[in-house]
Amino acid sequence: EKTIATTLQGLNVIKEQGKGLMSFVESYRKLTRIPKPEMKSFKITDLYSRVKILSDSLEKGENIKINFNMEDPVFEIFADENLISLILINLIKNAVEANEKNPDCKINIYAGSDPSGRPEICVTDNGPGISRENLEEIFIPFFTTREKGSGIGLSISRQIMGAHGGTLKVRSIPYKETVFCMNFLR
Repeated sequence: EKTIATTLQGLNVIKEQGKGLMSFVESYRKLTRIPKPEMKSFKITDLYSRVKILSDSLEKGENIKINFNMEDPVFEIFADENLISLILINLIKNAVEANEKNPDCKINIYAGSDPSGRPEICVTDNGPGISRENLEEIFIPFFTTREKGSGIGLSISRQIMGAHGGTLKVRSIPYKETVFCMNFLR
């Protein structure tokens, strides 16, 4: 009887774990269903205005300076402004969190053209950087190096850029600079 009771208890635990896993997978599926981008041209100045308001609400220390720059004041991008603002806020939030112990943090957002003439928006910071072994891992869902990180933001950001036909790339030189660039088709 004891063996049967233990077996039943074990089966119930497996059943509950299975339900929990199914719930988790369904939540992840809902989270990662990226809506089809509603493409239109918009000015970077409008995007910056929106993102500045949102980034001002981030918890950041006095040592963190965020600068918004652009190649041309009438620079425009053809994309979904709402989705691009989500990516930009995520990148800024990540930079702020990565630099919480940096006594002289500078986060620069730059919009312009890449060397091939395509539009790009880059977020650069002068923080601790990302190790070489983590550079590609950071885009894998649920991979995080932060205690309270979910590991979802960069994965979804890359998916959104893919839905735009663009890319999200990163390069990092630890303790010098980390640069995330959103590159667009046109």
